[in-house]
Amino acid sequence: MRKLIVLAIALFALSAQAEQKNVQLLTNMSDAELLRAMNMMRASLGVHCDFCHALNKETGWDFASDDKKEKKVSREMISMVLKLNKEQFGGRTQIGCNTCHRGAISPKALVTLPQAQPPFPTPRPERPELPALADVVKKYAAAAGDTAKWESRTERGMREDSTGKSAPIVVEETAGKWHVDGETPAGKTDQVVVGDNGWMRTKKGLETLKPVDVSRFHDLAAAYVPTLPSAIPQDARVLAKEKIGEHETIVVGTRAGTTRERLYFDAASGLLVRRLVVYDSPVGPIPQQTDFDDWRDAGGAKYPFYVRASLVDPWNSATRKYSEVKLGPIDPKAFEEPK
Repeated sequence: MRKLIVLAIALFALSAQAEQKNVQLLTNMSDAELLRAMNMMRASLGVHCDFCHALNKETGWDFASDDKKEKKVSREMISMVLKLNKEQFGGRTQIGCNTCHRGAISPKALVTLPQAQPPFPTPRPERPELPALADVVKKYAAAAGDTAKWESRTERGMREDSTGKSAPIVVEETAGKWHVDGETPAGKTDQVVVGDNGWMRTKKGLETLKPVDVSRFHDLAAAYVPTLPSAIPQDARVLAKEKIGEHETIVVGTRAGTTRERLYFDAASGLLVRRLVVYDSPVGPIPQQTDFDDWRDAGGAKYPFYVRASLVDPWNSATRKYSEVKLGPIDPKAFEEPK
């Protein structure tokens, strides 16, 4: 078993890793996909990983162990979900752990009593008049400005984790190269990711990131960046109007393979308010949500100075509040491999 990593870095937390041993049902998945599915099951039941997995005080997690009966039950439930989706929904991911559990260890089968009398006839909301997709995208592009400038940027501010603890953070990004500098409970941390390679430097020294960590890094990095107007496909559909907080939004839906996405645009300003990404998985649809707010001019284009990423993995959920965003070239030395 790989060493348990407990260091939460400034931007992305490296989650507990384990080699894929004794994986019987959730096969043909990458390490990152398996980790996301595990967190989906954990979130659906409202528990920690130790509910199903063995944890030894001396050696740490033993993910391959079948000592706990809850792990056996979870395999039975996974088999049931796979069977139902295959036989009742034509293989589409329609149901999952959260369909029944809703954050509870035991599903609640009974309705709440007493019941109020329902209105008759059953009210059905009228479908609102919706704008054309081209108009929504055009309004967003005009409001954001020259979004090509987003490609190279420096973000400075504070990162607040899911427990409410805040720490300074500096993020430099250009053309898929990342440099993250931040403070953690373990001290100052520098992290560099270039393509498929990555490194992390702490007070303990330099560490090469594993492929699963680099893959997870890229997934989380994308979560914090607003969608480019040019990235919205032409076959996207305007689905609905929905209120989010104080924002009246226009909802645009897209789908690519096993991934669905909903984009929520402020009806007045045209700017992006929320992006909801849903990944199909053997344990059900897995959501990942990012909220964008406080859009300001950052030098030729607007950029959100408030970004909140919410995942089924709470260790990686965080809110970033920028005090400064600079759009422009970054010194290449920031992305060099540490010596």
